[in-house]
Amino acid sequence: MPFRNAQKTYRRYLGACALFLCVSLLAGTVVGSDQVSASSSLQEEIRQLQDRLSNIESEMQDFEQTLDELQAQQSQVSSELDEVQKQLRIAEYELDEAETQLQLAEKQLQQAELDLAEAEEELQHRTELLHRRVRAMYELGMVSYLEVLLSATDFNDFVRRFHTLRQIVSQDVAILEAVQQQREVVAQRRQECEERKEEAEQWAYEVESRRSHYEAEVARYESRLDDLSDQEQEYRAALDELERRSEQIAHEISQKQRELQLGEGVPDFRWPMEAGTYWISSPFGPRYHPILGEWRTHTGIDMAAPSGTSIRAAADGVVMSAGWMGGYGQTVILGHTGGYSTLYAHASQLLVNPADTVSRGDLIARVGTTGFSTGPHLHFEVRIEGTPQDPEKFLPPR
Repeated sequence: MPFRNAQKTYRRYLGACALFLCVSLLAGTVVGSDQVSASSSLQEEIRQLQDRLSNIESEMQDFEQTLDELQAQQSQVSSELDEVQKQLRIAEYELDEAETQLQLAEKQLQQAELDLAEAEEELQHRTELLHRRVRAMYELGMVSYLEVLLSATDFNDFVRRFHTLRQIVSQDVAILEAVQQQREVVAQRRQECEERKEEAEQWAYEVESRRSHYEAEVARYESRLDDLSDQEQEYRAALDELERRSEQIAHEISQKQRELQLGEGVPDFRWPMEAGTYWISSPFGPRYHPILGEWRTHTGIDMAAPSGTSIRAAADGVVMSAGWMGGYGQTVILGHTGGYSTLYAHASQLLVNPADTVSRGDLIARVGTTGFSTGPHLHFEVRIEGTPQDPEKFLPPR
């Protein structure tokens, strides 16, 4: 989004350039009005073209405002999409964890079922042994046991036989009870495993529902972003067309201007700030744009200085414009002889008004950082019939 905002501001910068082109084209005519005889019909045609250019500028501002709103919506939707995608990633992580817990619960349940089956099999085996022993006791009756006891050779042998018979029966009963207890423990563990499995299944179901919801939300936000992007492209195409028309009208104005006789002579230029109050932070020509992050032509020179530093007229002239000019911020444009014009941008304060006559060195503004600016400085331009020139070619050596 920051890059799109930079593009939007740069378009305003282009619009301001177009306006400056028109004003600078008229500069020579105004200043040299005492020296030339301009046709009133040409002046009227130029005025009408300027009105059309002003209307286009107004339309461009409307489109840029709509682009601002679209980009704000895109920023909001993108922010919401980021949050939904974050929630989706969390849900997917939880779903993986739930599925892992479910698989573990299923394995534990399978093991518990195997253990229970073994316990039941052992219980059944022990029960059958006991049943067979009881059945044998029933079939043989007490006589057989008495015979075992009475066949003892002495009293000690009798006692041993009696304890042996009692231990056999007690052992059978103890084993049966132990197996029964083990079976109950395994059955309880199996029940717990079933409950854990049910909980894991419920958790997985809830997380899957959340994941599906977030997937649908992501798709909805992405569709919304696509729609906003399409709208933005439509408005940008319309804005490009307006800029094309603006350039075409500016060209027509230039053609009309060439039909008028312009005053001769190169103005006597001076530096727009006093020596020692500034330093050149960006010269004329190609440079890597500090905001847009790409190579662009720099149409003037940047003179870095503290806010409030005095800005002075570079030559005698007439104030063609004094006010806000899009990316230029607070700006003064002076018209000079020979079709020359100068521009003083990003001011914090303007000290002249349109139609004022100024002399070389007069105080006209103060340094600021208004408009498309990264810090306090003066953006200074020299143009001939609207075409940017390297200001240092016309200024005295520093």
